[in-house]
Amino acid sequence: MLCGQMLATLTKGYVYQRPEGPLSLLLRQLIWLLSQPLFWAALGVVVGPYLFYRGFRLFQRKRLILDIPRSTVRAAAIGPVEVSGKAVGPYTLVSPLSSRDCLYYRVVIRVFRHRSSSPIVDEVCAPLFVDDGTGELMIYPKSAEMQWAGVTGDGGEYLTHVLARHGCERQDLVDAQEFCILPGDNIFILGTLRENPWATKDPGASSLSRIGPGFVSLDEADLLRREAFTCLNPNLPSGAAQGREFNLYPPTILMQGQNPFVISTHSQREVVSELAWKSFLFIWGGPIWTLWALWKLLS
Repeated sequence: MLCGQMLATLTKGYVYQRPEGPLSLLLRQLIWLLSQPLFWAALGVVVGPYLFYRGFRLFQRKRLILDIPRSTVRAAAIGPVEVSGKAVGPYTLVSPLSSRDCLYYRVVIRVFRHRSSSPIVDEVCAPLFVDDGTGELMIYPKSAEMQWAGVTGDGGEYLTHVLARHGCERQDLVDAQEFCILPGDNIFILGTLRENPWATKDPGASSLSRIGPGFVSLDEADLLRREAFTCLNPNLPSGAAQGREFNLYPPTILMQGQNPFVISTHSQREVVSELAWKSFLFIWGGPIWTLWALWKLLS
């Protein structure tokens, strides 16, 4: 009885606490670090000038877009141009992650690497045109800045093959994101219109040879579609052809040049509006953050 009372007295007010795990301890340390003004001051000295530089570049791009006159396809002249219309083409591809009919796809694959953090980019394009009602203009979208949301997916054997070509294994995969231009998409393009150096067909080209700068031929698109859908009847058309005639060797082509090359599903007004508020925020926010950070550190 006496021992029980003594034990009760000694343990009165004591609450058992489980020992913290490493993840919980790391989270508490991170929260503590983020609550320290000196951390944000040190970060501001580094990030603030970069934000100002980034905002100035966005402002330059906004001015460039406003300075380049918008043009119809029929009136487009050699040099920097802005055009908009519907994406069209003579035949389609099958996107590897989402299995959608598309005219162009780009898959950006991030992997764990020891020497480089640059992602793997795999892009394939069928002949792509923009149609604004006044005519059709061929576009080669390689290396363009894509301004729309991508989709993610498992990718199956496709990702395994792409990773193997670049010396990586499936367990190295972080994620994969797919960007597609679908038939009928309303697109806005800022790029350089130039004379087409591939305006004549190579007489020695086969039915599987790439067209011009690297467009997939109809026969290759047919093979890729049958690989994606093994259930297709080999004695019937694959469904790649769109049943519309296009000039695959036009005199001019819109592609990357000395000016920015942007393809967006937004209108010109929406693109300029986004650049305007971002540049304003970065140009003013960066210096303010930097000045506050210097004052905090020096005081």
